[in-house]
Formats: sequence, structure tokens, C-alpha cells
Amino acid sequence: MFSKSTLSIDIFPTWARLNDVEFTNAKLQETNGKGIGLVATNNLTASVETQGLEGAEDKPEREGQVCNSDGEKGERARVETHGHANNHLRKILQVPHDLILSTASIEEYSKVDQNFRQLLDSAGHQAVWERALTTANCSSSKSTRADIMMYLLAHLVLSSRDTSSPRDLAPTPWTEYLKFLPRDIPVPTMWSELERALLQGTSLEVALDAKLSALNKEFDELIERSSALPFWNSFFWEREAVTIDDWVLVDAWYRSRCLELPRSGHAMVPVLDMANHSHSQTAYYDEDDEDNVVLLSRPGMEISTGDEVTISYGEKSPAEMIFSYGFIDRESTVEGLTLPLESLADDPLGKAKLHIFRGSPTLKLSRSDGEISWQCPFVYLMCLNEEDGLEFRVLQGTKGERELRLFWQEEDATARANDFGDLIKNHPLCQIFRLRAVSVLHEVVTNHLMQLSSEISHDELEPLRRAGQVRDGRLQLAQKLREIEASVLESAAIALDEQRTHLFADDHVVAYLGSMEVSQDRQAFQSATNEEEDFS
Repeated sequence: MFSKSTLSIDIFPTWARLNDVEFTNAKLQETNGKGIGLVATNNLTASVETQGLEGAEDKPEREGQVCNSDGEKGERARVETHGHANNHLRKILQVPHDLILSTASIEEYSKVDQNFRQLLDSAGHQAVWERALTTANCSSSKSTRADIMMYLLAHLVLSSRDTSSPRDLAPTPWTEYLKFLPRDIPVPTMWSELERALLQGTSLEVALDAKLSALNKEFDELIERSSALPFWNSFFWEREAVTIDDWVLVDAWYRSRCLELPRSGHAMVPVLDMANHSHSQTAYYDEDDEDNVVLLSRPGMEISTGDEVTISYGEKSPAEMIFSYGFIDRESTVEGLTLPLESLADDPLGKAKLHIFRGSPTLKLSRSDGEISWQCPFVYLMCLNEEDGLEFRVLQGTKGERELRLFWQEEDATARANDFGDLIKNHPLCQIFRLRAVSVLHEVVTNHLMQLSSEISHDELEPLRRAGQVRDGRLQLAQKLREIEASVLESAAIALDEQRTHLFADDHVVAYLGSMEVSQDRQAFQSATNEEEDFS
């Protein structure tokens, strides 16, 4: 990974030996332009003929979601399950199960340290689940994130102590491991205010603002809940040991290093999290029969002594890669972005539509082989009104509570609020509805393209760069992101304009617009003939 940490990586082998980490065919060392990484110490060739070879790919992403306010999307890396045959022939690294930081391991730690048990019950998973239940948004991944971040924060404070006390937390291998992790991570939440301004107009601008707002809210809640606990009030706040910057740091650690393991789920794995990403990855991780995490060379892949051993963080858009990891994969062919979608300002049903949709309305644009595709389930619901057959009713639920229900053509469509693209297919005005949707999206795209074109001038940037207020790496990332997104937006604007032109030429649309024009002319004529003129 990047930047400096508090302990030199030269003494890392000592920590690894003490904690039974097996460097079978690799070691940690500085890599070209990527900071610390894993480098092969032997020539490795993995046979393709392994039992149980599945080659599982990423699960498909949920439609329209790139970076939400919790940054959850950046917290799942790629998992491949290739079976366990001949693993000893191609094993690169093995990390004991006891070192994995997951929901289960944190639960076990809370049984050892009662002070941490109190913190967890007050501000960790229990509090998260209570809030999730009240918002009908239960998420085990959010609970895992909260627990792990609480653990990291506590051990970050413990690891920075000059002396330990019998009344301190119970130390773990992670207490020392945190000293090897970088304190400056190139994710945008850790950029300066001037550097974040470079992202204005990009798809990251709104996501980053939401993320920073969420982090501040979480930190305020942590202060409120933990201050009532004497141990934690002393440990965190009386000594002023923790600031919002520390909370941002542990979030960045979690977001950039968390993996999804086949059995343990969302987890952080020491040492494995030092492996860098490559589009042409040479290794993959798995869990063996004893639940240890192993890093294995990919079947059919040859790794020579001195080569960097890389894994895949998954196929993500440039904005997602920057948001979660702080870099853009130059070899990736993924081109796309996700834009927020706002309700029509004059729509009296706007708030009801947002409530029933239960999600952040977004437009997801993708470009592959020069072809643009878009996904935006909310836009169809957004463009419908009562005259079309859309209706909201407040009904009594099964438990006696009153709830808002959505009806389309007199049928309950509440559970299909994100499926109106299909619901309108058999409607006589289907092409009219599609024309409305495409017109709205064309306006959204062109507006964002205009915002993206108004960037900070070179004359303004150069003195900031020379003064060190804007770092070169951040500037280059922002410029590359702007370049990619502007190109995709330009292609999308052209594609949507062509779709709109095609829909305007549709026979049903022509007939509908013609009838509307005749109707308006008739109304105007009747209005004129009904006027009484005073000749007196």
C-alpha cells in the first residue's frame, strides 16, 4: 500500500513469526510505485487441473449503485473459489484463522475484554441494528463495518501508548500490526479541502460529501454513546486521544483493505491486505479446511522470483476505485459513472415516489466497446403521474399500522417500485413514457457535462501545487477521472439524443403528439369564441 507507517517494514518478519504467518513463497518489500507489496521468492507454476475449480466471478452489482454514503461498495473485494487440491504446490502465503478480523472474531474478543463488550453494546453492532430496524434497512455488512472500525479505533489508541496499564484493553496481534499500516491513505476522504475541490463536477463530488457527512455523524454518535461509559470516556476523550481524523483513518483502512471471504464474510486479513491490485492478477485468496486464509497462485499462471504477487480488487469504475482504494486501474476496460437523480421540482408526488422507492435514485452509465448503456429504474416512476394511472394510497397494514402503498392501473405495485420499466411495457402510451424518461436523462447528462467542464484553471492550480497544498498524485487522479467521465458523458449525451430522436419518430408518439396539438388548438378556439366583447 501507500505512504509511511509508524514501524519499518524491515521488522515485520518478527511480527509474522510470532503470530504464525507463513510466507511460503513470498515476502513483503517496496514495489515500483505502489508502496509495500508481496514479491515472490521462488518460481511458481500452478496446474490448471485442480479439483473443484469454479472460477467464481464477482456477484453482479445492484443496479445503479456506485458509492453510497457508507462507502459499502468499496468494502467487497473479489473472491475466487478454486478448490483445495494441490494447494501446497502453489501456496504463497498463509494467515492463521485467529488473526482474521471479522464479526465472529470481534465477538470472541468482547468475551475476553468486558470494557470492549460495553463499547460494542453501546455504540457498535447493537446500536447499528437498532437504527437499521427503525429505517427498514437491516444490513449485516454495515454492522460488521461498525464493529471492526470500533475495534481498530480502540487498538489504534492502545498502540500509540508509551506505557501500558493493567486497566487498559487486552492487547492482540492487531495492536502491533496497526503500527505497520500507513497513516496517509490516498482515498478522497483523506484529501485536503483544496484537493477535494478538484473533484467538483465529477460523480465523486456528491458521494464524497455524503461520506464525509456520514463519518462526522458517526463520530458524534460515538462521542455521545461512549462518553457515558467511564472507561471509554477516560480512554478516548479525557486524554483527547481520539479525533475525527482518527475515525476517518480507520474508515479508510476498512474501506481499502476489507475483503469478502468465502466463509468468514466481510473481514480484514493482516498481511494479505498488503497485496496490491492488478487487472492481470497472479494470485487469489481462499479459506482452507481449517479456516486459515491462504493466498494461492492462479491456475496456469507463472510467477518468477522477484515478480510482484497481485490480486484483484474487483471490476469497478474509475470513481469507485478512487473512492475505495485511492487509485485508478490504468489497465481496466471498465468505463462508467453513476450520477444522482433528483425528483422533478414541480412533481406533487415527488416525495411519495422517493419514499416508496426506498433507495438513492441514480443513473448508472456504462461504456463497453464504444456502446453506451444506462440503468435508471427510478426514472420511469419519476416520469409518471396520476393522469397516467399512478396512484398513492394510505392503507392499514397487517399489524394495524398505516402505510403508504403504490398503485399502477389499479393494481398494487408497491413491491415493484423499481421495476416500472417492465410495468409500462403493455401500456398504450409506453413509448410516450420512454420518451419522457430519455428526455429527463438527456438533461441530467448534459447538465453534469457542463459542470464537469468548469474546472479549476492551470493558473490557479500551479501556485497551489508548488506550495504543496495540492499534491501531484491527487491532481493527476482528479484530472484522469475528469477526462474519463467527460468522455463517457459526451458519448451518453449523443446516445440519449439519438434515442430521443428515434422515439419522436415512433408512430405512437407522432399520433399522440398530433392529438395533443389538435386538442390544444380546439381549446384555444373555444376559449376565443366564448369571450364576450363590449362594443359600447
